Amino acid sequence: MRVLAALVILWGLTMMSCAHGDPLKQTITEKTYSGDVIINNLHNIGRYDPIYRSVVELVETKKRHSGTGFIIKNINNNSYALTAQHLCKRRGIKFIVNAVPDENNSRKEFVAKAVYVSEEEDDVCLVRIYDTGKYFQEVKFAEKAPKTGDAIMTIGAAVGIFPTKTDGYVIGYDLLGEEEPDQPPAPAKRLITSLPVAPGNSGGPVYNNEFRVVGMLVAMHPRYNHSSICIHVDTLNVHMNKYFNRK
Repeated sequence: MRVLAALVILWGLTMMSCAHGDPLKQTITEKTYSGDVIINNLHNIGRYDPIYRSVVELVETKKRHSGTGFIIKNINNNSYALTAQHLCKRRGIKFIVNAVPDENNSRKEFVAKAVYVSEEEDDVCLVRIYDTGKYFQEVKFAEKAPKTGDAIMTIGAAVGIFPTKTDGYVIGYDLLGEEEPDQPPAPAKRLITSLPVAPGNSGGPVYNNEFRVVGMLVAMHPRYNHSSICIHVDTLNVHMNKYFNRK
């Protein structure tokens, strides 16, 4: 009888486990493509991340170069995204734009054109994405620059896998991407971070734990291959103002 009772209890526990499972695992499985939760960041699993609603994959229509961008403004029926200048090269370059897949693993596709290109040193480009309606969410920018050691994250299309999310921290400031990372930060055009760089995630937003953008990922550091170069948020604001406040 004792053996039989033990078997009945074991069967009951097994059925409960099969019926309900691990709630966290169910959430991750159901939301893998929705962008509502972080699925590859162990420190923040289950937290809502609005940046997924803002990030896009950009594929150049002729040479098929790909990179990442993020939505900064929705105006009329179009959206504007920041990306890296080395993906655009000049105004008029056209892109196919892929949004983050939805919960059905389907993704919307748009067309875009580069409308503003900075000097090569600043590596900033602005693209206009056509007929987006209210599909994308605008990012929010940090009011203060990040400090050394601050945690940061990015989302991109690393080696063609989109969206790929990674995290790291701020190492320091770097004026031109050539000085030592611990040099004084004035005037800071770039951030040096531990975020990994891979083909396709150039132009991705770099943001903090409050989901505020502090920079844009653009390249591996030329002297320190364990670190990456990100355009400072102040530089991004300068170029956005140049375009949107032009007369």
